[in-house]
Amino acid sequence: MIPHTASHSRPRVSPGKGLYVAGVLAVILAVHCGITFASGGSRTDVVLPVALVIALALTVMAVTRFTLFVIVVLTVRAALDATKLAGGATDGGEQTGWSLLDPSTMLGVLFLLSCVAWLIVQGRRPAGERPHPALPVAAVTFLGASLLSLLGSRAPAVSVGEVSRIAAFVVMIFVVERLLADEPGMRMPLLCAVFTSAVLPVLVTAYQITTGDGLMDLDGLMRPTGTFWHPNALGMFCFMLLIMGLALAWHVRGWARVALVVFVTGLGSALLATAARGPWIACLAGLVVVGLLQDRRVIYGLVVVAGGVVATVPSVLQRFSDLASSYTAGGLEANSLVWRFDHWIAALGLLPGNPVTGLGLGTTRLILFKEVHNDYLRALVETGAVGLLAYLGLLAALFDTARRALRATDPRRGAPEVSLSRGTAVGFAGCVVAFSVSAMADNIMTAVVVMWYLAVFAGLAQRIVVAGKETP
Repeated sequence: MIPHTASHSRPRVSPGKGLYVAGVLAVILAVHCGITFASGGSRTDVVLPVALVIALALTVMAVTRFTLFVIVVLTVRAALDATKLAGGATDGGEQTGWSLLDPSTMLGVLFLLSCVAWLIVQGRRPAGERPHPALPVAAVTFLGASLLSLLGSRAPAVSVGEVSRIAAFVVMIFVVERLLADEPGMRMPLLCAVFTSAVLPVLVTAYQITTGDGLMDLDGLMRPTGTFWHPNALGMFCFMLLIMGLALAWHVRGWARVALVVFVTGLGSALLATAARGPWIACLAGLVVVGLLQDRRVIYGLVVVAGGVVATVPSVLQRFSDLASSYTAGGLEANSLVWRFDHWIAALGLLPGNPVTGLGLGTTRLILFKEVHNDYLRALVETGAVGLLAYLGLLAALFDTARRALRATDPRRGAPEVSLSRGTAVGFAGCVVAFSVSAMADNIMTAVVVMWYLAVFAGLAQRIVVAGKETP
């Protein structure tokens, strides 16, 4: 049974016994992995047993210590795409297929089921303690539209996997807000978990750049992927955390500020290395919002940094120089933007198949062998007119939540000028703008990690609105 967070009679496990069991399991798994690698075993033979044991441990944690379970999940999720086992369709090297054997999928299913059970146990709250309904209603409506698209899906099994990802995003918003309502002190641990999740992706990116191992060849350009399957996914992850980190850095002191500066520097370096133009542009848009809302020096610093990067890293200009040409002499697209336009026309041609509820999430890549690279168009083609309206409603609700959080933390209305809540509100506003920009040319809806962390920030912002006043 999932315990209520307010309960004082939670199950207790002897620390000594727990450590002993964990140690034995760790030794067994280490021996298993060593023997399997030495005997030339497959990736599945190594990863799957480890994933099953960890899933069992997390299940016990979800039942006995749900708050800790959420913290652990947020901390490790960004590293799990590197353990993906499914083949599936590919998108420029990005494996987009999913399987219940994937550790990331197993964790997603476990998280979804555990969170739904936990929310049911918590029960309803008095009207005055609930968040503003705009975002919850919009999120549930978009999930409903995604479920509706299953009716006409050309690949129901694939669509079910995509819908489960949307469901996890929606549930994360509810869980974070409710956790903060029951335990206000959880805000800092949640933020720490999110930023700690960036350590491994940034370190892996640095390793790939310095050694050349693990780089992905895309049109002759070697690009790092970090712990993800594609440089664009790494770029989207980096800009989401970078924007929030920079916004929060203005509102913390001491070692916390030093840590955030280190995180922002590492994320910015990794983002630059991805050579992903879409995430670059989205990040710039989000940082400009942070500068406008918080301190104009952010914009001035952004200009200086951008100028320095352009002057010292010629490859940055080269990534934009090919935009001047449309097609090569052989009639091929000269750059990814022209390719996107042609691909969008092809994707739009699928709409007549089911214009109301769509072809089902995830089906476009099975038909055209590529992701849509535009989430607005993807919503239209794969979930129909109903889904597009629901998606636009979700974006509008995210913007509305950001607006309300900014009003609740506005120093001109009596709120403290320096507070973690103000930094969170500003950072969330920047993230929402960056998200909406990225959705114009990327597949951010399928970037599960990015969606999860955006949901965390949305839950934090919702709680700020409910609180109505700020605590420094």
